[in-house]
Amino acid sequence: MKNLKKLKTKAELAYQQGRYPIALNYLNELLQEFPEDLTYLTRRGECHLRLENYTSGLQDFAKLVQIDNKNLIALGNFGVALIRTGKINEAKDILEYALDIDPNRYDTYINLGTVYQALEKPEKAVQVALKAVEINFKGFLAYNNLGSALSDLGLIKEAREAFITATTLNPNYVTTLINLAQLEVKSGNNIKGIDLYENALQLDNVTPNESDLIKYYLSYSYLYEGNLSKGWDYYDYGFSLLLPPGAKRSNRKFIQPYWQGEDIRDKTLLIWREQGLGDEIEFSSCFQDVIADPNVGQVVVECDSRLISMFKRTYPTIDFRPEGIYLDGNAQSQDFHVHCAVGSLAKIYRRNISSFNDKKSDFVISPDYQSEFNNRLLPYRHKKLVGICWRSGKLQLNRNSNYTVLDDWKNLLSQENLQFVNLQYGECEEELTQIENELGVKILRWSDIDLKNNLDAVVALCSVLDYVITVGTAVTALAGYSGVNTFLMAHKSWIMLGEKDLLPWCQNVKLVIADDGMPVAVCLAEVEQNILQAD
Repeated sequence: MKNLKKLKTKAELAYQQGRYPIALNYLNELLQEFPEDLTYLTRRGECHLRLENYTSGLQDFAKLVQIDNKNLIALGNFGVALIRTGKINEAKDILEYALDIDPNRYDTYINLGTVYQALEKPEKAVQVALKAVEINFKGFLAYNNLGSALSDLGLIKEAREAFITATTLNPNYVTTLINLAQLEVKSGNNIKGIDLYENALQLDNVTPNESDLIKYYLSYSYLYEGNLSKGWDYYDYGFSLLLPPGAKRSNRKFIQPYWQGEDIRDKTLLIWREQGLGDEIEFSSCFQDVIADPNVGQVVVECDSRLISMFKRTYPTIDFRPEGIYLDGNAQSQDFHVHCAVGSLAKIYRRNISSFNDKKSDFVISPDYQSEFNNRLLPYRHKKLVGICWRSGKLQLNRNSNYTVLDDWKNLLSQENLQFVNLQYGECEEELTQIENELGVKILRWSDIDLKNNLDAVVALCSVLDYVITVGTAVTALAGYSGVNTFLMAHKSWIMLGEKDLLPWCQNVKLVIADDGMPVAVCLAEVEQNILQAD
């Protein structure tokens, strides 16, 4: 190859100057002539990592390790590439092998800490972070990892100190600023978290990946504070191609353009689900805006199959069908021109809290189910009928402050003028039987009603009750959209859009908010008082 020395110099200079695409071009030329040169392979792999081309970097470092399996630089970068491509267990094996070769290598402990966090082993992550601090007490990455691991263990004060130490050592390390902002938000210091996020966005060294991630995180903080316009604008960064898969709102793929509210009177719009069931129902309140929009033509909605019959009755001009996705994320049907996620409709139609006024989103109830439940509940009409949901559908061994246990409800369940009806889906018969035997009460339930899958029946049942009391599950939306007066016991969250009294999405839902650090069970006394004092 002509001018080999000159080409090597150009490649290295471009790399040192941070012009990684240019360095990559030079290195590709060099590797055509010398395909197994360790120096060129290492530099090209490092360029790929810098450019976040992790799959390409993985290939280079895998080849390097194959050539020399004791090359610690190659092993470390191979571990990083494995982490970035989601191969966490493989990364763990490689990095632990690297420690066998050199048990005092700082960067290996740094990368291994990331692995243990991804594997949800915070105790191990703390151990390797402390070892990294021991090796290099001025290493900001070690304190960043320590902060993340301590945060996972719930040691907020200690985690904050570790993050602050990391930012003192390196004020421009974006990852630590993101972690510290997340910690402040998690601790209830939302405004402080917003300031940290915004400061991170102003750094000259913030990458496009980091910028998109920060804006996506910021969306939740702004929505939490009630800044809807900025919150919704940032919310769509959750679809950025630069985000890691675990951070994205969805990994669906489309060849059609994304709809941003432009005139599509002569086109077909696909609206697709990308939320949990409760969020999907709440965002569906925007369907009425879509129908009323004169600039929108035909509309197709892909939704949870359990919602189709209710949606069809409620919005008969929309074509509803089950979600259709191939394993690679592409849509099975291509009968549309533009598309939009259901959660992004709010960016177009709900940009301030006043846009929720006079928006009634009650479902059209199945008359057959409604009649059936009216008949079943007729013998109990001398009492107030109250539906209850006390936890998520998955029974957890550890108490979760966002949920309750039936023991928390004893005082309310003992009220003689109230008749309780079970709305808790999933396996809960043992819990119900135990509390019934202990209190000498009867909580109504029927074995022929599937509370998880027959949502038509659930909504009809809710519609003939006097009240529903629930924690933050899909029952909130199902009950609220049935028209029944619903009490949601929860901590303040972004979905409340800064409101403290009624849920904007469904104003049949009254918010009963627990203070930060308190379990939502403390809300039961207020709910009980509201119901007993009502006419």
